[in-house]
Amino acid sequence: MVKRAPGTVLTGIFILHTLFGSGCAVPLANLTASLGGSTAGSRGTIRVLFINNTPHRAVFTYGTYDQTDQFSQPDFRQFGLDETDRNLDGNSESSISPSDGQSPLFCARVFSIGSPNLRSLIDANLAGATVIDEALVNGVEFFDTGEDSDTSVGFAPPFEARLGTDFPCAALLIVYFEINDAGPDPFRTDFELIPSASTR
Repeated sequence: MVKRAPGTVLTGIFILHTLFGSGCAVPLANLTASLGGSTAGSRGTIRVLFINNTPHRAVFTYGTYDQTDQFSQPDFRQFGLDETDRNLDGNSESSISPSDGQSPLFCARVFSIGSPNLRSLIDANLAGATVIDEALVNGVEFFDTGEDSDTSVGFAPPFEARLGTDFPCAALLIVYFEINDAGPDPFRTDFELIPSASTR
């Protein structure tokens, strides 16, 4: 049984750290950045490491997609609530090892965590995909877990980063979930990256 705390469906604007450009050049840089493939039409990959610095289990959907293509099929992964799901518990971090099922994501124009665009594209273009319904939330939902019930304690807003302005292909993206003492939302998402040797 899931108990959702009243008033925890929160909205907010996450101020993204622009690492590679800003202003009018941002859309062009995003649309023209290399997708990292070694042959025409192919794509490279990115790896993602999640570090949950809150005491709560994080439940969410993340992935990559091309925002200019309405038929884009996102490459997505999920962290769920049930013990049988892949979990990201409080004060823990995910693995980036393929042997643990953490295969890289295909490089695309947008990396997203729980955005409406990502969730809409999954629903519209991946009808046969296996999904964890409880993880298809707006942003990231945090839970106190117990033997008899799990209680929602709030959300972090959706997060997006763009290829060419915020990250290059072949990079390691590091995502931090933090308690947001200073802001209007109870939790926030922070982001940094480690470029591959070829993009440094």
